[in-house]
Amino acid sequence: MSRSFELEWLGGSAEQSFRKLRPGSDDLPWGTLDPSAYPAALVDRARFSWTQGAFFEYCTAASLATLLRAMLEAGAPVDLVGMAGEFVADEMLHVELNSRMAMELGGAAPCRADFERLAVEPSSGLSALERANEIIVKVCCVGETFSVPMLNATRKAATHPLTTAVLDRIVRDEGPHARLGWLYLEWVESRLGHHERQRLGRVALEAIREISVDWRGCEPTDVEPDILSDLGWMDPVSYAALARRVVPRHITEPLARFGIVPAPREVGELLAAPGSVADREADLHRSLAHAGVAGDLDVDGTLDFDVARPIVRLA
Repeated sequence: MSRSFELEWLGGSAEQSFRKLRPGSDDLPWGTLDPSAYPAALVDRARFSWTQGAFFEYCTAASLATLLRAMLEAGAPVDLVGMAGEFVADEMLHVELNSRMAMELGGAAPCRADFERLAVEPSSGLSALERANEIIVKVCCVGETFSVPMLNATRKAATHPLTTAVLDRIVRDEGPHARLGWLYLEWVESRLGHHERQRLGRVALEAIREISVDWRGCEPTDVEPDILSDLGWMDPVSYAALARRVVPRHITEPLARFGIVPAPREVGELLAAPGSVADREADLHRSLAHAGVAGDLDVDGTLDFDVARPIVRLA
């Protein structure tokens, strides 16, 4: 059942414990990004983008929690499980940072989400090891591995001190999340039969199809680069070009070394597809719907905001 995507902050000893685990977020230069300095339509779009970021980080936290249980049930190595045990805290920090960026720009974008459909759910009828394999490939070997170079490039392009600091903090955590996937595959490789490797190839292909929304429909823009980077974006053409390099270099080629091969022709078609803005927005709708989210996204990609109703409350 869906409800408003609203986040709460308890404070007190819970906040103190969290700050000990993940210190430094309060030291970022909050209050320095003035939304009135940028075109209102772009600010609205950025508010949606950071709200979407908060939601997807929340989903990743749920998926990593599911992964942790699957790894325990599969008898994964103690140190590998221990490594993964910290990642939910990382993702909740990223939820906080994305949310505060949305609030910095005037408030989060209202949307609804089904909180019982947040996590990546493995296919039915699988063993514990197969469930762990599937989540690892989807979340770590595709999703998190894609995020690292893309976020790093966006951070390097950022010009505003707050945007730079937020992206720097997020990208610092994503590297170990991606690394977990490849360490897990090194451990499980001898246990993977031919049919399981084929199945995981299909899993990877579907995960790549889901992230292809990030580069489809990226078209040239006449917005000044400094404005884009201040609000948390790369130039869209540069972003799409980088994404098309990242997928083979960081995802499909390393997976192939483990005998996990997403269908090359279909991957090639996803990378080559130019798409359009309409395609991108349609893909985004499908991605959000798959995650149980309902948002008021218009055809031209803008949001109907209720400025007086900031739905992410972290104060």
